Amino acid sequence: MIRLILAVAFALLTAVLGAFLALNPGHASFEFLGMQTEMPFVVAAGLVILFAFLMLVVWWGIYMLWTSPDKVKGFMGRRRREQGYDALEKALIASAAGDGEAAVRQAARADALLDRPALSRLLAARAAESAGNLEGAQVHYEALLNDQKTRVVARRGLAQLSNERGDFAATIDHAGDAFQQAKGARWAFDALFDAQVAKARWRDALTTLTEGERRKQVAPDTARRRRSVLLTAAAVEAESTDSENARELAVSAHRAAPGFAPAAALAARLLADGRRHKRASEVLESAWAAAPHPALARAFQDLRKSDTKAKRLERLKTLAALNPDHRESHLVLIQIALEEGDAPAARALLDPMMDGTPPSSRLCALAARLARLDGKDELARRWMTRASHAGADADWSDIDPEGRLFAYTPDDWKRMVYVFGDENRLTHPRYERFERAAGAVPETALLDAPRPVRSASSRTTSFAEATPRMPDDPGVPEEDADEVDAQKGRKA
Repeated sequence: MIRLILAVAFALLTAVLGAFLALNPGHASFEFLGMQTEMPFVVAAGLVILFAFLMLVVWWGIYMLWTSPDKVKGFMGRRRREQGYDALEKALIASAAGDGEAAVRQAARADALLDRPALSRLLAARAAESAGNLEGAQVHYEALLNDQKTRVVARRGLAQLSNERGDFAATIDHAGDAFQQAKGARWAFDALFDAQVAKARWRDALTTLTEGERRKQVAPDTARRRRSVLLTAAAVEAESTDSENARELAVSAHRAAPGFAPAAALAARLLADGRRHKRASEVLESAWAAAPHPALARAFQDLRKSDTKAKRLERLKTLAALNPDHRESHLVLIQIALEEGDAPAARALLDPMMDGTPPSSRLCALAARLARLDGKDELARRWMTRASHAGADADWSDIDPEGRLFAYTPDDWKRMVYVFGDENRLTHPRYERFERAAGAVPETALLDAPRPVRSASSRTTSFAEATPRMPDDPGVPEEDADEVDAQKGRKA
């Protein structure tokens, strides 16, 4: 619309100018180099306009001839860049598609066409990774270290390559440098922390975790649980050389996550070794209140070696009362009742636990003790035989046959950092490796249990009186057993 208005206005001005010149023709005279010329004004004005146009054309031609080399050079440069960006695009697409050879080829072409060494080297490194040429990728990444702009991305690439080769020391160097330079690089924290854990550098990992938490690169709850595992592993490592430091580390680990049973058990043992039994009791009680575990009950029972059996049982009752609805608290009360010879109390607690699901080996062993307490030796043997075939309790595997609590290897602690730290659950390495777990009760307990005399009418029907499923190996019949005893007597 604007153009139309301007065109109409120009046409009107031209018509007005033409009418004005027609009404006022006039004359123009020129004198140049002794020559005098006279002509109408309109013709003279037209010649002046034509001369100005010709001069403009001449000057434009001179300008084009003068600037043509630069224009040709600029055109060739633009064409070269367009071809380079086209190669760059093809290289990125090939790299993302996993076509390593095409990515390397297009990356080399982009490197030759583009005057961007950082971009081309980074692309070449990525392409080499896609092609599986890790050595070539490392060469390109190392070249990027010379430029401050690409130093962090080069560290990331080198850290990834080192991690893939299992060279965690090199991963720590590269990720550590990036962690110091790029405060917001989450990958640097993850790579550095993972490599330090893989190398069992517990204290270095603790420092990295603290800084990562300050930068909000890890959630507070996750950091707290990870810290507890790292402190526990560091305490285990320092126990043989510096018991006081190990004690402080274990207590700090328990303080970070009271529900982490390995930390509480270790802290209690080290405190007890330092004759700080009251503090050890407080640690175990707070741990039991947060998350009961059979190892905690074992540690609490054996806290004072000089205590009588009655004192130990009373202490266990106090512990169970801290979390009365938990399954482990019920099992502790069952064990106490069996130790005290209180069969009705043990039966009242054990009967509900035997309903609904197949009993574990630990429950079968407790059922065997209760049957023995009732004077049913044959039924007790059957329950113990069934215990050998029943499924094991994962938590009980944390106590090995020698009675040690959480005797984990460094690899077990490394895994625990993530399983407990990130998922808030305990692992059971010995259980997962199908190692022999500690027995729920000593085998001699079946021989030591008292045999109270009771009338048949006073006994109530319970799981212990129900005949359990016969195992694959029911044992030696009584007749054969008598025969074997007779043969032994004759030999003697």
